[in-house]
Amino acid sequence: MNHFVEDELKLNIQKKLKSTFKKTIDNPVIKAQLTWDILSDQLQAILGPEVHNQWFKNITPVVLKNNILLLQTETQFASRWINTHYQQLVDALITIQDRKYTCFFIAPKKRKNS
Repeated sequence: MNHFVEDELKLNIQKKLKSTFKKTIDNPVIKAQLTWDILSDQLQAILGPEVHNQWFKNITPVVLKNNILLLQTETQFASRWINTHYQQLVDALITIQDRKYTCFFIAPKKRKNS
């Protein structure tokens, strides 16, 4: 990625974050959703719509608390794949947001058969 694109992404992220967090939002679920919306937009811009739709489109933000962002994937496989192949990119994008968050992709809980 060239420096111009990186600078544009960083500027775009910072503008969105400032407008989002100007409002004093105390709800950790809303914070998670807003943070994920920004992160998801950036992932789509970098990876393209095909990859984004395959791996990130159906992620559900769970909570953002104590600087930990929990994101739920649809399957255990998706959680493992994203953590293995995209975690460094996600961490870099969070760093660009000037946030000291840690992001975890988790799988849904397994349901017990009734």
